[in-house]
Amino acid sequence: MGNVRFKLQNIIIENSRNLDEHWQMMYRGDRFKYDKLISAHTLAAGSFVEFFTYFNTCSAAKWRKYTNANSISLNLTCRGHFRIQMFGHYTNGNHISRENFEPIEYDLPEKTEICLSVPSDMRSSVVGFQIDVLKSEEAAEDEDKKEPAFYLYEGSWTALIDNSLINDIRIALTTVTFRKEEYITSNMALLERELFYTDEPAKNHIKVRIIDNGRTLDPEDFESEYMEVVPNENTGSSGGYTRGMIEAINDTAFNPTHVLLMDDDVFVLPESFVRTYSLLALLKPEYDERFLSGAMLYDERMNVQHGDICFVHDDGSYGPNKPDCDMHLLDAVLRNEQEIKLQPNSYAGWWYCCVPVRKIDRSHLPLPLFIRGDDVEFSLANHAEFLTLNGICIWHRGFTTKFSACLELYMVHRNSLIIQAMSGICRNIDFIGRIDGFFWKELSRLAYNNCELLLDAVEEFCGGPSFLFSPQGEQIMREHSQKNEVMLPAASVYRDIPIDYDSIYRRSETPLTEKEQRRYEKTCNGQTLTNASLKDTIAVIAYDWFDDPAKQYMAKNILAVNAFDHTAHLRVRDKARFKELVARHKRVMTYYFTNKEQIEQEYREAAKTLKTETFWRKYLGM
Repeated sequence: MGNVRFKLQNIIIENSRNLDEHWQMMYRGDRFKYDKLISAHTLAAGSFVEFFTYFNTCSAAKWRKYTNANSISLNLTCRGHFRIQMFGHYTNGNHISRENFEPIEYDLPEKTEICLSVPSDMRSSVVGFQIDVLKSEEAAEDEDKKEPAFYLYEGSWTALIDNSLINDIRIALTTVTFRKEEYITSNMALLERELFYTDEPAKNHIKVRIIDNGRTLDPEDFESEYMEVVPNENTGSSGGYTRGMIEAINDTAFNPTHVLLMDDDVFVLPESFVRTYSLLALLKPEYDERFLSGAMLYDERMNVQHGDICFVHDDGSYGPNKPDCDMHLLDAVLRNEQEIKLQPNSYAGWWYCCVPVRKIDRSHLPLPLFIRGDDVEFSLANHAEFLTLNGICIWHRGFTTKFSACLELYMVHRNSLIIQAMSGICRNIDFIGRIDGFFWKELSRLAYNNCELLLDAVEEFCGGPSFLFSPQGEQIMREHSQKNEVMLPAASVYRDIPIDYDSIYRRSETPLTEKEQRRYEKTCNGQTLTNASLKDTIAVIAYDWFDDPAKQYMAKNILAVNAFDHTAHLRVRDKARFKELVARHKRVMTYYFTNKEQIEQEYREAAKTLKTETFWRKYLGM
């Protein structure tokens, strides 16, 4: 069959305006200029750039471990007088060490492709390169000369591969949308412009299926050989993604090998799909059942990565295996590619998750949870193992900036109880204890509606699985969303106190004493005391999960503030409602613990039906 030069990933320099201020994620040093007439990025004599960055390093250790890409090279099409040096980084204990390779000087008067091999015996797990643009004798005589002296037309990391080792990969990209036309239109236009209408080999291995839960898109606006719109009832993300899976595994014309699940309200670079295809095409057989988990970076802080593989914490919360990483920084680029021991109950978020079709069992499809928890259950129930790679990512709004009590306190907790009961996962996690803890915390913060939502979650779970058999998710969400606190411009809610938005998420400089903390907990922040025991003040706190009892200690009322959009809701003490909630809490929790085993058995039995393709086809009206 012979060897072929296979592209692993592109060198990215020009980027969308969304990332213009974060160009250090592409390269560092002097800024390139772009010459549209010759489609080249240029630098003046004396310039220096280096490419040990989030998007342009090559994770050689991963490529060599998981794929057949052993003979890796850097390929650049360029001209000019310059010196290029490849280098890598590796960790040495807690320190990061640099490994330099022999620099090479070029003097290329014409557009030329150069190829530099990555040393096979290097210690470094991640490799990058740097370029010094050298001054010609003519330029040296004129120090002010700023004419371009180096031209970079294109670049990539490649591997020399035996053609017989390239997997036949076909990716069914599924995105589910509900009345987010702007995101879908923008992302699909970007894909057409920068992937499907280019000469990228990956384009012939990807088909996009837009599951339109809102039924607001005109299919004719998107239909092409690469793309289609599937109108769907609003069955939430779980129904939409399951529809995408069913459509994919029954698509005998395209016959996909993988289904890529991606959120609709994200910003994505087409390069993510290029790297996804390359990684899967070269994957060794022993890793071909792994889920490829793309990273999520914050839309409001585009250089910061929230995580790639998440897990369910022992306390029942959800979060990433790694801490937030600033991808402007060299050490974050390296450490992000180091493989760590994943926590138990790890899962791939469906903001960008590529699942092998062979892992999609027609009798074990996702649960009809409408939204939240479906990705957790699917990974854990399938005993998923994972792959990640720098540059395979999306940008999404951070969860704090879009906090919804209905989603985070009702839906997440209700579904946590359901997936634990139905699939037998997360058995060591005390979800009900987490709900109980949240209840008393929110009650102390005068967030009475939030307490209602937490109890609604337990109550609905205790009612058994019958509500899951018909598509009621939209109606249920609408009803519970009415309990979200109404956030209005802070200035219109309360004008008597200045609000320091920068301090909302900053801990109080004077935390509660042990005596004050005991009093706070025993009286639920003064709600069992007389009004005379309270301070005649308005406490200003965060409207979401962030809690600092010292901020609201014994305050008469509380102003809950969203520091990101400067909105607020005034929480007013209501002792009658406090007593009602405490009484309801006792009833709900007593019922849960008395009937827990029977309730969980009902969910386990229901799962045998709810996960099947037969059920889902009827549920979706297919």
